[in-house]
Amino acid sequence: MFRTSCRLLAPCLLAIAATSTAAEPCTAKSGANVLPLVELYTAEGCNDCPPADRWLSALSQKTESTQAALLAFHVDYWDAIGWPDRFANATYSQRQDLRITLAHKKVTYTPQVMIGQDIMVKWNNPSRLETLLQQARSRPAPLGLSVQLTREDSALRVGVNAVRTTDSTEPALVWLALYQDGLTSQVSAGENKGLTLHHDRVVRALAGPWRMDAKSLADEVQFKLPAQADAGQMGLVLFAESGKTGEGLQALALPLAACPLSQ
Repeated sequence: MFRTSCRLLAPCLLAIAATSTAAEPCTAKSGANVLPLVELYTAEGCNDCPPADRWLSALSQKTESTQAALLAFHVDYWDAIGWPDRFANATYSQRQDLRITLAHKKVTYTPQVMIGQDIMVKWNNPSRLETLLQQARSRPAPLGLSVQLTREDSALRVGVNAVRTTDSTEPALVWLALYQDGLTSQVSAGENKGLTLHHDRVVRALAGPWRMDAKSLADEVQFKLPAQADAGQMGLVLFAESGKTGEGLQALALPLAACPLSQ
């Protein structure tokens, strides 16, 4: 599906908490070089999207969190065409529009794959994809990222930190995503009627953007876990991009399975 991109991103920062805790948080820090972020914009109502969904799932099975961060944003502009996507959110559509705007393009479509400033990645071209990932990983990161995660039964408290590693004053946008693997939908209407769709790396909540003009940034976010969600199938991705071009500045992926529940 193609459409004209004309909206700017609406404020979409999720609930911010400042609660302290005696529990020891689980921490993770980014490396010296850029960790590339691969974004898939998709929808269950789009009959061109299932092959791209399967591709991202396969990529997630063979890609370590130290090699790339992967996220699937389900957009909502297909919902009125016959099948409301239960994972879709207008915020994800707005983020897609923002990425298009920063790249000075005009057309938004699904499935659309983005890596940094390249917003029209040919996801079914493995050699080109690997070249883009290697190019990103070869660059020193102008930002350092870290998270401090405290897990509870049905919620997460996440400390978010970003620090510039260069003297650059270019504005940066910082985001935090909560993703989930192993999701399945049986589609009974629309273009994919009769299909059973399988999804991984589905964004279930998104906090941001924090606009970072100063040397450092620190805040805390509280996410509620989706009902009946298996935390072992979930994870966090903290990422930063240029507020002028959309270039990926740094990313950090943390599977929840790496962090125990607080006592």
